[in-house]
Amino acid sequence: MLDQVRPALLPTAEVRKRSDGTEGIYDAVSGMSFETAPDQANLVTLFDGKRSLLEISAEYLNRHGFVPFAALDDLMRGLADSDLLHDPPDSLQRVGMMDRSSFIEVLQPRSLLRFKSFFPTPLRALELLFWPALAVWVTLTYPHRALSPIDVGLFYLGAVLGLTLRDRCKAAVCALFGFAPRRTQLVSALGVLHLVPDHAMAVLMDRRPRILAHLGALFGAGCAVALAAPWPGVWAGALIVLLIDLCPMVHSSMSSLLSTLSGQLNLRDHVRAYVGLPMIKKILSFKLPRGDRAIFFSAMLSMVWVGAFLFVVLGEGLSTAVELIHVGVRLSGWETAVAYVGAVALFAACPLPLLVLVSQLIESMFSMLWPPDIGGKRSRGVADLSVFRSIPLFSKLSDDDLAGIASHSREVTYDAGQPIVEQGTAGNTFYSVRRGVVVVERGDTPEHARVVARLGIGDCFGETAMLKDGVRTATVRALTQTTLIELASEAFDKVVATVGGVDFASVLRAASAIGKSRLFRELPAERLSSLATKFVPRSVPAATDVVKFGDPGDEFFLIAKGQVDVLSADGKKLVSLADGEVFGEIALLRNVPRTATVRTTVDTLLLVLSREVFLSALHADLSLSERVEAIAASRSGNHPAHVPAPPEPAQAEAK
Repeated sequence: MLDQVRPALLPTAEVRKRSDGTEGIYDAVSGMSFETAPDQANLVTLFDGKRSLLEISAEYLNRHGFVPFAALDDLMRGLADSDLLHDPPDSLQRVGMMDRSSFIEVLQPRSLLRFKSFFPTPLRALELLFWPALAVWVTLTYPHRALSPIDVGLFYLGAVLGLTLRDRCKAAVCALFGFAPRRTQLVSALGVLHLVPDHAMAVLMDRRPRILAHLGALFGAGCAVALAAPWPGVWAGALIVLLIDLCPMVHSSMSSLLSTLSGQLNLRDHVRAYVGLPMIKKILSFKLPRGDRAIFFSAMLSMVWVGAFLFVVLGEGLSTAVELIHVGVRLSGWETAVAYVGAVALFAACPLPLLVLVSQLIESMFSMLWPPDIGGKRSRGVADLSVFRSIPLFSKLSDDDLAGIASHSREVTYDAGQPIVEQGTAGNTFYSVRRGVVVVERGDTPEHARVVARLGIGDCFGETAMLKDGVRTATVRALTQTTLIELASEAFDKVVATVGGVDFASVLRAASAIGKSRLFRELPAERLSSLATKFVPRSVPAATDVVKFGDPGDEFFLIAKGQVDVLSADGKKLVSLADGEVFGEIALLRNVPRTATVRTTVDTLLLVLSREVFLSALHADLSLSERVEAIAASRSGNHPAHVPAPPEPAQAEAK
């Protein structure tokens, strides 16, 4: 998949590196913007449309010695969702790089009319003085009016005023720092038409001006509330705009301000994970990691906001509805009809936020107490034995043994995005990917989960939970429509119980030792288990040379059971290796002859991994690159400053 996408930014996109090492990307034509994280800044320069993701990874590896795979994945997704990539959206969705929500798309403001901005920067700056001065004058000059039926229609005017002043003040702050608006557009947001000077370019500014720009937006919304104070309907519309812009859980000025202050991107997405029962669990655990503090305090602020919003909507809204009924009783004609319509609308709309909040809390509670069933479309069995031949763990078995495995297995198909296993749940199924791609995610909560690996055809997962404590260590989700070979725990027990002279349970347990190797210890658990199933068992009698001095080195060995001696060129014993220990690592990194002989001292069961399998694993999980280069440098004696800590004797390499 990495070679299917050649990412390129839009030709009109402007990229600017900021003082904190991050970059802001802004497209003047579409008005879309994106903020990069510090580990993504150097990747953006490689998005030229000529390099595939695989080539970008290789070039980044050559320049910096490693590839931040998670950062690359997050960057691609963020740029795709922000419509800043030149690649067709359907191709990005096909490889799982674009995840669109139809509900979010509906909420996005839509531009109806664009025209060039004509206000010079000095006039923009004067707006920051003009609007509050006008609000003070209006408040002192016009007394507060009593509620009347006409205020039902003025609510819309208040929303227009609030949205317009919010955007104008933010654009004015941008202009003060040299980023004057290039255009103004007529925008429809939830049916509210308002004028918006271009202020998305705030993403190009450094941290301090960005903070002031977000504060300017809140200042403008506050000015609209003050300006509308004499007219109840206008005031209510402007107040709702200000309340929404103060919400940390949506794409608002407050969420942008908190993200800029904390230095964490997409903070509002993480806040949703804390509002409700997840936040209560976090508080009761009395453990608050440093990285979660900004998210935690933002979540607390979100809870305060929820209380304030419900108080305003339920308290003020319902009391206003009752007052409108009283007004309608005293009047007659069309004014009575308008007053009653407004009262009915308020009675219907005001409880909705409370119902939404309660429903989300109930949904969270049910999802914690009774996790949803996970499943796909299953068939009765697998008749094609070549399916199992493609799994290295089973590749050496006879047809009779494979037929026994096939009789206990079945195919299961999952649609794109559907979860296959959930982190923390009981595990009683072993899977092998027959068609499609799955992603492995890990995190404290679903909202915090990050993609740590991708598995494709021939990869396996799920045996770790059955061999250890029965709990899934990660969530696995179908990235595309995926067909898996499924073995339930009872069938897996029959498979691993000494089939064809090989104890598969012992093989898999011994294979977990690769996590102790300097080469593999950084891999996630699910990637380790998938790689373990690609080892091919090999039984070697005692006093047999596994590798000889001067032979080509193209295999990696893990001792499942037994013992070997590492001998020098003149036959002198250098070290002995036992169960769970490895040798031959250097053969995966450098195409060099063996510089030592490895000889078995007893009957030994080895697990063998070919160079090709390792290289495919390297492409599938690019976080291996840094460790690979570090080990290669230490073995060859280059770059002493980057040599890892000396290996334990259990991980000595036979050269």
